[in-house]
Amino acid sequence: MSAVARRYARAAVEAAEAQGGTAAVQELARDFAAFCEAFVASSELRELLVNPAFKIERQKVLGGVLAKVVPSVSASRLVTLLAEADRIAVLDEVRVAIAELADRASGRARAIVTSAVALTKAHEERIAKALGTRLGRTVELSVRVDPELLGGLVCQVGDLTFDSSLRRQLAVMRERLEGRGP
Repeated sequence: MSAVARRYARAAVEAAEAQGGTAAVQELARDFAAFCEAFVASSELRELLVNPAFKIERQKVLGGVLAKVVPSVSASRLVTLLAEADRIAVLDEVRVAIAELADRASGRARAIVTSAVALTKAHEERIAKALGTRLGRTVELSVRVDPELLGGLVCQVGDLTFDSSLRRQLAVMRERLEGRGP
């Protein structure tokens, strides 16, 4: 993630928090994500915001689009600021950074859990509880299936990865047998 995206996200989150606390930060994250979805779904909107030839039309049309898609003032201001500064290229990075900051503000973490087979709800709850205990936050899981893991799990929370997959264990064993590992 670029430093530019992090700066925009941090400034927007701090402004929203100053205006309305954690609820305003959650609203910013939700509404900015809604705009990003509309941006991805509409080729006309992408063309309008990316093409410098439409700079004059951009200001006129963007206000109408934001009024329909983004109810919060803070998200509208951020989109407008990014468009005026020709920073639409970092739109998705800003969305991710805002979501991370909003999660942190609310004491929540998001984890991507990859398993070799589909997990039951009971397994998902146990994993979420274990990760929550380890991280000291509430954890929301997003589960993926990757048969190439052979067995075990890979849990990724931000930059932190817990890899207990059979594939990783075999790689560690191979490294030890070759004299390269601990």
